[in-house]
Amino acid sequence: VIATMRDLRKKEKLEEAAGPALGKTLSIQRLDVCSDSSVADQRGSLSPPHHAAVNNAGVGHVGPVESISVEEMKRIFETNFFGAVRMIKAVLPDMKRRQSGHIVVISSVMGLQAEAGGGIVFNDVYAASKFAVEGFCESLAVQLLQFNV
Repeated sequence: VIATMRDLRKKEKLEEAAGPALGKTLSIQRLDVCSDSSVADQRGSLSPPHHAAVNNAGVGHVGPVESISVEEMKRIFETNFFGAVRMIKAVLPDMKRRQSGHIVVISSVMGLQAEAGGGIVFNDVYAASKFAVEGFCESLAVQLLQFNV
């Protein structure tokens, strides 16, 4: 199992939780889901091919929409939505070729609330990014049934 983090300076809690598995069946490596090259570099180092991929990357922001710059909104979408897309694109070809695999994307109840028409006060951009993830994954799931993924 390979656990990845954008900032390895924060890995102590993960190492502690890993216990004796660290260095044996679990390794921690750097990966930034916002970087095509970081994802490509990590993808090349994974062996054997993926049987499951879990994407848990995410960032949030609380505040009224007028206080959030468009650049900050893009950063939130870059991590929460496009980060998940990058990771899925990295593992999908092998899974489709093997006709097996599991993709787990950790989203947020806020994405489901947005989908159901429930507003989330001061979390509009975060909820929108997670709503995008929900829609993407629901559509992708239908397509991937034929590949047993």
